[in-house]
Amino acid sequence: MSLMGGLWVGNAGMVTSQNALNTVAHNLSNLSTEGYVRQQVAQSDRTYMNVSSSSPMSKPQVGIGSYYSETRHVRSTFLDASYREENGRFNFYEVSYDTFLEIENILGELEGAAFNDSTKNLWTAFEELAKSPADASKIGNLVQAGYDFVQNANAVSDSFRTAQNNLNTQIKDMITSINEIGEQIVELNKQIQKIEAAGVENANDLRDKRDLLIDELSGYANIEVKELTNTCVTIKLNGVDFVTSEQYNKIEMLEDENTKYVTPYWSQNVTYKENPRTHEVTKCYDSAFVYDLTQEISTAADTDVGALRALLLARGDHAGNFTDLDTSIMTDRKLEALGITADQYNEEYGKKYYDEYISESIMMGTEAEFDQLVHKVVTMINSIIMDAAQPEKGYLCNPDGTPMQFIQKNQGEAFKKVTTADIAVDKNAIDWENDQYVKIYDENGDFTGDYWVYVKEDVNDPTTWYCPSNIQINQELMQTPSKMTLLKPDDTVDYELAKKFIDEFAKADMYLNPDATKISNIQDYYTDFVSKISNSGSIYKDLYENEQMTIEQVEYERAAITGVSSDEELEHMIMYQNAYNAASRYINVITTMLDSLLAMAA
Repeated sequence: MSLMGGLWVGNAGMVTSQNALNTVAHNLSNLSTEGYVRQQVAQSDRTYMNVSSSSPMSKPQVGIGSYYSETRHVRSTFLDASYREENGRFNFYEVSYDTFLEIENILGELEGAAFNDSTKNLWTAFEELAKSPADASKIGNLVQAGYDFVQNANAVSDSFRTAQNNLNTQIKDMITSINEIGEQIVELNKQIQKIEAAGVENANDLRDKRDLLIDELSGYANIEVKELTNTCVTIKLNGVDFVTSEQYNKIEMLEDENTKYVTPYWSQNVTYKENPRTHEVTKCYDSAFVYDLTQEISTAADTDVGALRALLLARGDHAGNFTDLDTSIMTDRKLEALGITADQYNEEYGKKYYDEYISESIMMGTEAEFDQLVHKVVTMINSIIMDAAQPEKGYLCNPDGTPMQFIQKNQGEAFKKVTTADIAVDKNAIDWENDQYVKIYDENGDFTGDYWVYVKEDVNDPTTWYCPSNIQINQELMQTPSKMTLLKPDDTVDYELAKKFIDEFAKADMYLNPDATKISNIQDYYTDFVSKISNSGSIYKDLYENEQMTIEQVEYERAAITGVSSDEELEHMIMYQNAYNAASRYINVITTMLDSLLAMAA
């Protein structure tokens, strides 16, 4: 090799070492950068030069140095896929566990603890009343206990509703975040493709940003990621194309007019149907929803992946109520959800509705079970009073002759008046077998021919229900508790009625939900209710902690490949610095030799 060729080799060594040092410096400067992947130096030999063509065997060659061939972006596709799947599963159980924690906080502190106490106090007040039914102080205590029960039931119900609305807000924010991530990934796809199109340079930092966004997206939903030959990535979200090589499909939100709850859907999957009679064209979202929330939650089916699904399941689509648990009750909501007619409905369909739409929702199931308890207490007390009322004597009745109610609805009337004229026009104005009714008497105690008919709850109209958000203590009793005295008009004490309250409280005739096998009385019901929440929360806690350990292990293994080690990089820095110095000294030697040769020639 000529001396001038030796200078070329030395220069190549210096340039290569300098580029390697730049890579090491880049790694060290991004030591704390989230999502940054360690870049590795790859060096290659330059093309060899033939020094002779006369050799009978092989041509003698001489090297002309090395060059910086590539900055490797080392990742494990297997560990990336594992991390993203476990990250989605971890976030699913984290959201579920957090929801149970919120419910436990409501029931374990303030409103919940106060409600539990008020239920016990109400029972105790009835027990004390049974000892002295005509004692005004005992009646006053009972009314106060009823007032506390109603106030605390309202407080718990409001807290549940607030928690449910907070979940809805989180869903909105998460859908917005998912769309923003999709938009950013598409933009990064374009930038990476532009830089790497020539095959000269790798856009490693941009790839790190893209991978970090994909990692974040994996916590929100179940995703499938594929990198195309043109360096772009495509992403399927829950089996549907979300990011393509050129665009992303935005997730839209369908808002319910009544609840204001949003449901995510794919705009590209919305279909249209025409009313054959009016020819009106309307949107159909049945095949456009991102999730089928009736699917069974299981790891095998990958339906327990992603925080968005967990939020939608936890929130549900309405505030749970007693009709959701009673399989014998047919509602419009059940018919619409099941896609059946009223003639087809039976208790098996009622159980199917509960299993598919209520049991998997943490908030709806909890609200329904709580609502069922309050509804039972209120309607039981009012029904006992109504059965014992004597309108002809004014016993346990209001001045207008209607049976007194211990707890009333905020909206809607409790009784409607059916007159003789009404009955003459319509013989079915009163369903004599199924309606609850009392006769109306005049001031002389004579029957007028008219009736007060109890207004039944309309299962499709929440304003008619005796539910936590629609009840209040009888205000007249609050002002004058003695109106509920159990002293009959003949001055005999109504011990039988007082005992009936106690018997009904102690009567075991309630199931927590359609899946429950234990029958409970009112007090045991609340204990079972809290225990179920605690047990379910404990299960989700275990799943959450197991997933946390799994994802930490996967992240540790991934970091061993992608993470930057300051010690290792400093070793590389010393190595490349020494290589740079060696190349520099090599050039100095060649330069000295050239100087000597030139001096000799002179």
